[in-house]
Amino acid sequence: MTTFELEEYLEANSQIVDTFRDKYAAFLNEQNADRPTNKKWSSLRIKNETSSAVIKFISNIQAKLSSAMKPRQQKSYDGWVDYMERNETIDSLEESLMDLDFV
Repeated sequence: MTTFELEEYLEANSQIVDTFRDKYAAFLNEQNADRPTNKKWSSLRIKNETSSAVIKFISNIQAKLSSAMKPRQQKSYDGWVDYMERNETIDSLEESLMDLDFV
């Protein structure tokens, strides 16, 4: 499963990506509010930084899942979905995101 496919799967089956995106954007906006006026980031930069963080977040999930999966499972989309369902990956990620705070 590619990073793009994993992101699509998570978006279709959970609020994980949206929750992460919202929390990270809120964190960047808080940081931006504390910056001097001449150093504030534009909303486009905040959006781009957030998108970059989401990609890294999904890539991290993909790497961790991949290292835990058997090689034959990694070869097919269905193998990934089966692994995530059997191990309740989405539930675990949603619980983890509830406690996530950026500092």
